Amino acid sequence: MRLWGNRRAALVLSAALIGGFGLLLGVLILAFEEPRQEGGPMTGGSAGGMAGMAMPSVTAGAGGGRAGELAAAHADVEAGRFAQAVSAYERVLREDMHSVEVLTHLGMALGGVGEVDRGLGYVDRALAMDPDNLHALWVKAVTLFEAKAQYAESIPVWERVLALVPESTAEAATARGYVLRARERLGDPQRPAPGKGSP
Repeated sequence: MRLWGNRRAALVLSAALIGGFGLLLGVLILAFEEPRQEGGPMTGGSAGGMAGMAMPSVTAGAGGGRAGELAAAHADVEAGRFAQAVSAYERVLREDMHSVEVLTHLGMALGGVGEVDRGLGYVDRALAMDPDNLHALWVKAVTLFEAKAQYAESIPVWERVLALVPESTAEAATARGYVLRARERLGDPQRPAPGKGSP
C-alpha cells in the first residue's frame, strides 16, 4: 500500500511540475521574444489550470554534445520517462556543475521518480545561484505543496513567483490558487494572495 502511495505522489508531483513548467515557459518566451498584445493571453493555459508540457527550445537534431543531450532529456521528461531524464541530466551536470537550467531540470526529474528531497537539494542549489529563477521557484513551490504537504513553507515561494510574473497571466492565477489552497489547509483562508507590488 505504501509503495502505491509513493507512486501516486510522484505522479501527482510530476504532472503539476510539467504543467507548471509549460505555463512558465510560455510567459518567459513571450516576455523575451515578442511584445504581448494588449488583452492577449500570456500562455495557452487556462487561468486556473495547468497547461500542457512545453520543453525548452533545444532542437533534437542540433548535433551531439550538451545541446543534443539536453534535448533528449527534455524529451524524456515530456514523455514521462523521468528515470532516463535523470541519467541524462546527471551526465550533463558533470560537465557544467553551475548550470541553473540543468540543476532545476534534474531536481524536477528526481521528483518524478519519487526522490523528492534529493530533487529539492538540486533546486535549492539552482536558487542559490539565481534566486529569481521562475522555473526553479515553481518547481520548489509545487514540490513543497504537492509532494511534501509543507503548505506554510510553500507560501513564500509562491509569493515570490507572484512578485515576478505579470498579474493578469495564467501563471499568476495558478500561483494565487496555490496560495489560497495552502492557507485553507492551514486554516487561514481569508488573507488574499499578494500580487505584483504588494508588500
